Amino acid sequence: MGTRQSGAGKVLTLAEIYRQYPDEWVLVACVEMDEDLNIVRGEVLGHSPERYRLYDNSLPRKGKSIAIEYTGEIPDNLAILL
Repeated sequence: MGTRQSGAGKVLTLAEIYRQYPDEWVLVACVEMDEDLNIVRGEVLGHSPERYRLYDNSLPRKGKSIAIEYTGEIPDNLAILL
């Protein structure tokens, strides 16, 4: 099972991304961010249930800022280091 790239090129709000890709890791090219650098809208570059599958696609893309978001509930005892 690899990285899925359905919907690539489509700009969605963060809420739409969470609804469209529930309980998955999503690689997002940031189109709009708020003053605290949270994603407001972005282009989905890929998604997968396994975070590590997005790393090959996470190299810088033509000067775009990218982020990896998890759309499910993160357990309290989970720490993520990038």
